Amino acid sequence: MPSHTRHVALSAAVAGALVLTGSVALLPAAAATTGVAASLPARTTSVPSADQVSGSGRAVVWQQSASADGLPHGWLSVAGGTPQDLGVLADTAESAHPDAVSVQGSVVATATSADPNGDLADHVTLRHLDTGARETLAVAYDRSGDSLDERYRAQAGDGILVQQAYENSDSAYRMRLVLRTSDGDRTLLSDDEQYEVLASDADGALVLRRTAPGWGHRIDYVDFATGTTVTVAEPDTDQLPQGLEFTPSRFGVIDGATLTEWRRSAPGDGPATVTLPTDKARWISDDTLAWYKGSADGNELYAMSRDGSTAAADLDGTFSDISVGDDGRMRVSLYRPDEDAAVQTLIDGRVSEADGDASTIPAGPARLDALALSGGTLYTADDSSRRTGVLLSSGLTVGPSGASAAMPSRVLAYSTGTVHRTLAAAGHRVLVEQGGAYQVYDDGKPTGVPLDLGDVSADQVRDFDGEHFLLSDRTTVYNDTLLLYTVATGRSERVPGGSVLYGGALYTSVKSGTSGWSVRRTDLATGTTSTVTTVDCLPGGLQVRGSWILLTTCGAGSHQGLLIKTGTTTTRTPVDSSVMAPVLGTDTLYTFTSDTGPGITLNARVLGVADATARPLFTLPSKANTAAAERWTVDRDAPWAAWMDGDGVTHTVWAGTPSRSSGPASVPAGFSPNGDGSADSWAPTWTYDRPVAWTLTLKSGSTPVRILTGTAPGGKAAPVWDGRNTGGTAAAEGAYTWTLTAKDTVTGQPAAGLSGTVTLRRSVPAVSVTAPVLASDASAGEVIPVGWAARTAGVTSYDIGWRVATRGSTGVWTLGPLQTWRTRTTARSAAFGASGSPVTPKSGLTYRFYVRAHDDAGQTGAWSAAAATGVPTDDRSSALTYKGTWTSASVTSAWAKTERVSAAKGATVSLTGDGTKLRIVATRKSNGGRFSVLVDGVTVGTVNTYAPTTGYRKVVFTYTLGTKITGHKVQLKVLSGSSAGRSTVHLDAVMVTR
Repeated sequence: MPSHTRHVALSAAVAGALVLTGSVALLPAAAATTGVAASLPARTTSVPSADQVSGSGRAVVWQQSASADGLPHGWLSVAGGTPQDLGVLADTAESAHPDAVSVQGSVVATATSADPNGDLADHVTLRHLDTGARETLAVAYDRSGDSLDERYRAQAGDGILVQQAYENSDSAYRMRLVLRTSDGDRTLLSDDEQYEVLASDADGALVLRRTAPGWGHRIDYVDFATGTTVTVAEPDTDQLPQGLEFTPSRFGVIDGATLTEWRRSAPGDGPATVTLPTDKARWISDDTLAWYKGSADGNELYAMSRDGSTAAADLDGTFSDISVGDDGRMRVSLYRPDEDAAVQTLIDGRVSEADGDASTIPAGPARLDALALSGGTLYTADDSSRRTGVLLSSGLTVGPSGASAAMPSRVLAYSTGTVHRTLAAAGHRVLVEQGGAYQVYDDGKPTGVPLDLGDVSADQVRDFDGEHFLLSDRTTVYNDTLLLYTVATGRSERVPGGSVLYGGALYTSVKSGTSGWSVRRTDLATGTTSTVTTVDCLPGGLQVRGSWILLTTCGAGSHQGLLIKTGTTTTRTPVDSSVMAPVLGTDTLYTFTSDTGPGITLNARVLGVADATARPLFTLPSKANTAAAERWTVDRDAPWAAWMDGDGVTHTVWAGTPSRSSGPASVPAGFSPNGDGSADSWAPTWTYDRPVAWTLTLKSGSTPVRILTGTAPGGKAAPVWDGRNTGGTAAAEGAYTWTLTAKDTVTGQPAAGLSGTVTLRRSVPAVSVTAPVLASDASAGEVIPVGWAARTAGVTSYDIGWRVATRGSTGVWTLGPLQTWRTRTTARSAAFGASGSPVTPKSGLTYRFYVRAHDDAGQTGAWSAAAATGVPTDDRSSALTYKGTWTSASVTSAWAKTERVSAAKGATVSLTGDGTKLRIVATRKSNGGRFSVLVDGVTVGTVNTYAPTTGYRKVVFTYTLGTKITGHKVQLKVLSGSSAGRSTVHLDAVMVTR
């Protein structure tokens, strides 16, 4: 039972008095490993147990080994303030445990000795927080146990309780309990054999007496003012009753749900009986009941209000993490989730959130029993941060500013088991051993079926992938197999020794032929088996990651392994395994070398990167004292390694090589250094996640043309090539190969190489476009063939656009916007109006075509001059008005496959149109006649359509109407033939171009 003290209000002088000797000692960090590294400070020490905590109002004290000397120190916190180091405490290693540091009212008692290295207290220092005064009370401890030998037992306000040896009148060896103050001694109890003070304050104490003769047991309350003694309980052994009450106003004993209590103001009066709302109570204060009960996570602490007005709640502590202060307040010492250790005050069975009701316990050297890494997350098993231990995780990241490790957060609390020996991680899942069973946790919650073997002392987890694990158990010693366990179902089976897990599959080595061996993969979901690779040696340990396979040894008695790249027959690299078996990670190989002394260095080499070499990371630390646990680990899923030094500082080291950003790199295909202000230089950029030194080599064929170098502190490599060679003269047009190499500026490790081509052009791409003047020039239908051709070198594709003139609501004709027809096409021609065209050409309209080119330097040229094509108005159009004798004829080769024919002198055809040029399309034949052309009533020409051979869709007349698009009246009049057989006019179409 912890010591208890009466609350005395602290004066305003407390703040000044808190500047005591010493301060919180911070452990020095271990020297950083060369390279990209980050360190996690030593974890907090164990949470003080009940007999190490004492509280009085806003003041809390406790004892803790949080200094570099490794000795217990006293610590004081007032109103949740910064803990103050009270100095080294005396040893308390005896059967009756006194409080080496305590606080009652405004007085702090610190028990020390002249020799702090194991001696019990020979003096007690009293510090008055309200005045700052100090006094020292001596304790006559002399190790002998003879008469007048003294033991410090507890504080009593501004005095102390001392057990003193003496001989009675019968020369019998006895003990007495003495209240010692600066005014002298007063005997409270005597003629017993030993005293243990269970609780005390300035007014009284509950004392466990070992009564003489016979070493009986009795718990008495002693009132200091009156000397009244009341027996509270008489246990048969040293085992305390279920619970005791010691509050500012009462004392008593708990038996089941019954509390028998006395008033401290009248201890001699009879007790009262109080029925409690629960029979589980072990501790009681003015407003709170607390108790513990077992669970899968250990003995959990529960609390509720004393009167039952609040329900019981799990406080996430353990049964000995509790103390009742002399102010009647209950306090728990616990490990706060995701934070640190603390002493916190309870009010009505709940953790108080009021300012000052929590005192943080300073950091110190905790016992971290295990390290595990998976996917850039570091897991540490801390057996000392909580009686049932915790598992912590910390995310690791690397970037331009270096490596960083997030503050550890709690993954889970575990109850029993040597987690240091079995901790394994795979992603967000961890495997631990608890009480003889193997349990998997997923994000801190138990998942799957635990494997309960009862005694796991000879077992060893060989591999874990989150869904399965391989166990080397006792049976393996005899039959050379491993136990494959499926977490979700609890199914287990025997598999060959040396098997490993990766990617939901089991990999094994199988003899094939007389001297060959095969590595086989068995899908654990489907059972499908396939051969991954073959080797001509006896494989030792097998490891698989990604596309790599590692044989830790290759051949009987060999000290050399073999690294294999699957899917190849040549990528097989010997690996030295003479010091320790190498470890294969994802694209990282960890190897070991022995120093001249006993040290072993861990090295890492990035796989798949040219010129990458093995880089030393750190020297392996010696094993921990806890079952010889290793204090280092590597990440098999990400390039990280970690180790812990003797001061409890955890160091993480990035073992990777710079990688490029997942986003697209900016690498122009080419440039044109022609001084036009556009793409005059080639300026690619590649972004890395680490600072790099880069080299860019440009070649023409195998001849180097230019080499550029630079550094990228922020990871952005941005060379600029101006198109000149090493001599400073202009490089010729054409394609150049480039190669970029980069190395981490801290570690010197190379990144994966990059290469490509860039094209240099000194002229902007140009193109010409062709199209028929009239659509009828090329075909009998409304399809316009358009062709284009490059006028400069290096053109790779073309854009084709078109425009057409339209008349607005006011009657004004304007040229419409450029519209897209083809984009980035590599074709050299196309038919406008054919399948895939944006529109079908309309008669009477003029279409203008434009083309621009793209070249291999990434340039885009200007739009070409237009090639215009008119779509004629067919002879059958309603826009044409015929007078006289005309007949319609179907002619396959004519425009739109028809003609309008007349041999009658004086027959006319008229139309009104807006445009700048008139074109008449007709068929020339051996009977071709003549016609005159009138524009706005004026004859502008005479046309003779005679030809010895037939010619279809011929432009037989062209006339410029003007420079502006205006309306005109056009009339064609049939004239008499030049001879009797040459009098027929074959009209095909008319075009007024806009």
